[in-house]
Amino acid sequence: MTPDRFARLIDTHGPRQQRWPRESRAAAAALLAASAEARRLLDAASALDARLDAGLARPSADSVLRLRQAVAREIARRPLPTPPGAWPRLRALLRPAAPAGWGALAAMATCALWLSLSAGPAVGDPLAPLQTLPIAEDPL
Repeated sequence: MTPDRFARLIDTHGPRQQRWPRESRAAAAALLAASAEARRLLDAASALDARLDAGLARPSADSVLRLRQAVAREIARRPLPTPPGAWPRLRALLRPAAPAGWGALAAMATCALWLSLSAGPAVGDPLAPLQTLPIAEDPL
C-alpha cells in the first residue's frame, strides 16, 4: 500500500480501522508500522474526527426513549394492509386493456355492439353507413 492509497482510505472510510475494507486492513497496518507519514495522517484524521464528534449535540436518553415510544405507538395504530381480493386483482390484470380509463373501454364496447347489430349496407344506398340499429322502428 502506498501513502497516497492510505490517505484515500482514511478520507473514504475515516480513521477507525474497523470501518476499513477487510482486504485493505493488513496492508494498512503494515504501512502504519513502517511509515511515520502514515501515522501522522492517521493521527490528524483521528483528531479531526474527535473534534467533529465533540461538536455534535447529543440527545438525552429520555428524549430518545420518548421518540421510540411515539414511533412504536404510531406503527401500532396503523392498520395492517389487507391483501387484495378478487376484484382488485381482476382490475389490475385488466388495467393494461384500458389505458385511457374504463369509460373509453365502455365506449369501445358500445361501438362494437352497435356495429355487430347493425344491418349490412344495402347495395347502391349512399346513406347505408348512417343506418340506425335494426331494432329501431324509424330508420333515417
